[in-house]
Amino acid sequence: MKPSDKLLFSGLLALALLDAGGTAFSARAAPPEVMAATGSYAPMLAKVIPAVVTIRVIGETFSAVDIPVRPVGSKSPPETPTPEKTTFRAGGSGVIIDGKNGYILTNNHVIDNAKWIQVGLSTGRRMMAEVVGRDIGTDVAVLKVSENNLPAIAIGDSDAMQVGDVVAAVGNPFGLEGTATLGIVSALMRTTVGHGTFEDYIQIDAPINPGNSGGALANTQGELIGINTVTGGGPGTNLGIGFAIPINMAMVIKDELINAGRMRRGSPGLIVEDLPEEMASPKEGGVIRGALVTKVLPNSSGAAAGVKPGDIVVSVANKPVRSAAEYTTRTETVPLGTSLPFILFSEGKGKVVKLEATDIVLEPDGRAIPDSAGSIAGAVVGEILLGNPLYGDVRGAQVLNVPEGTPASSAGLLADDVIIGLDSADVRSVDNLFQRFDRAGAQYRIKILRNGVPGWVRVSR
Repeated sequence: MKPSDKLLFSGLLALALLDAGGTAFSARAAPPEVMAATGSYAPMLAKVIPAVVTIRVIGETFSAVDIPVRPVGSKSPPETPTPEKTTFRAGGSGVIIDGKNGYILTNNHVIDNAKWIQVGLSTGRRMMAEVVGRDIGTDVAVLKVSENNLPAIAIGDSDAMQVGDVVAAVGNPFGLEGTATLGIVSALMRTTVGHGTFEDYIQIDAPINPGNSGGALANTQGELIGINTVTGGGPGTNLGIGFAIPINMAMVIKDELINAGRMRRGSPGLIVEDLPEEMASPKEGGVIRGALVTKVLPNSSGAAAGVKPGDIVVSVANKPVRSAAEYTTRTETVPLGTSLPFILFSEGKGKVVKLEATDIVLEPDGRAIPDSAGSIAGAVVGEILLGNPLYGDVRGAQVLNVPEGTPASSAGLLADDVIIGLDSADVRSVDNLFQRFDRAGAQYRIKILRNGVPGWVRVSR
């Protein structure tokens, strides 16, 4: 690389906010501590706690049914059994972000399958709420109440947060309303937690527990900078690590849910994978981490801008891209039609382009389940991709085709079923499914979703 090119690309990487290790930091200074004069965080919490609500839910779920096999000689599969409904009670937290219009932000998993939702203020007032919209992929939901004079929280800027900033988590752990815990931002831009499809979490050490989900993560000025979502050990555990959805992302999703009822996603038309280690070139002033472009879809904004396979995406929307997962989050948590600035490394040079997230349908490559998998062999499965109505809502391997004459045609599988589990393990992708086959025993079960209803298919090798 020429010295001038090294200088240019170093500047581009600085714009992408990357240090030598690929760790993201904010370029802005942290806000001054409000407790400096008083020695207490009480003034800050006085701004936050009134806007945090308790959410109580009564809902219904379907129990998983056993999918029957096709009788010998039958030309059509038997009817799927009618599942039993189970009533449940649950709860969590929410944050009033618009007191005049009664809008409340929370997590989707707090109100999932709800038939009845009640919210309660810190003053003891109770009111019924309805779901405006929800986005499963980011785990964001918007509720609305009929009241129009509610205490709302000020919205902060999650992009301004830095590792080490003091934060407070406020919610209702174990039903204990108005609980506040204190900690720091432990890390930013966590995209491999495994909770959501689109992840960009703020990692915190402020303790959060069951019931905190959907509550407020506030900075020391009492501004909302995140929605507390999940703990490091998964549901029902607390290992001292928590994760919150950045408020900047949540507010984009919120606007889409209010205006369109759903999150409309697009793509610049680039298919990417993690940058292989052998392609990293730190000694040459090149890229350490990024997303390698493997394919550019025709008639996409990426194709129009001249992006080519082999280019490396290092930044989108002025945020670093260190992996394929980060690329997906950066490009698919913005409204359809958004123009995004990209920084690429192309043919040894830095390149800046603007690409639009347009309405694109991606067709999955089919992959036949091998004979070694047993009685579901021959079914063709594929990834759930952009343009699929299930994209962002369901993770798993979708059945694309069940050819007649294959073992799978008698096993009970149907086209459009989604394989979401094998025995007690989740299945998140086609590759993940095939890995599970290798570890399964002579007899096992796969869990499917059929028209939103779970079911079990018994498999023998």
